[in-house]
Amino acid sequence: MNVRILVMRTAFACLATCAGCLATAPTHPEAARHNATGVRHMQAGRLRMAEAAFEVGLEYNPCFADALHNLALVVWQRGDLDRAERLEREALACRPDLVQAINGLGAIERRRGNLREAAWLFESVLEMDPGCLDARRNLILTALDLGDVDLAAEELTRLRVLAPGDPMVVDPGR
Repeated sequence: MNVRILVMRTAFACLATCAGCLATAPTHPEAARHNATGVRHMQAGRLRMAEAAFEVGLEYNPCFADALHNLALVVWQRGDLDRAERLEREALACRPDLVQAINGLGAIERRRGNLREAAWLFESVLEMDPGCLDARRNLILTALDLGDVDLAAEELTRLRVLAPGDPMVVDPGR
């Protein structure tokens, strides 16, 4: 076997092992602080500042799933779907139960036009967390895109039960 290939495989094995260790390590307080700052910037539409804050947080904790997902949201808003997908997958490698990252992958697939894959991802989120409103809204929109009016109506009814004041279910004529 080529020595270079052996060294690369060993390096990847070490990285995978370290990632597993980092996933169970407590979040550094500065990482959490920078993530919160990034969220505030993102909510205010300051994407460049949000991206920088998430990246600084990731310098403290490279396997901080929430910051990886939040960074993916910023990147998605900028239209870089490939990088957003990589970040969501990295977040899931750090924390496989992060439903927001699975929902993010669904949003990426929907935007790419892969509607059946997107619907499957949104349904997967709802199996894990039936109260995830973002995934339910996304599934409704995707079902409509697919022409599945029955599924959209069923999910809209469930959304109405979960969040009666949600803008998607509030009747403007009321």
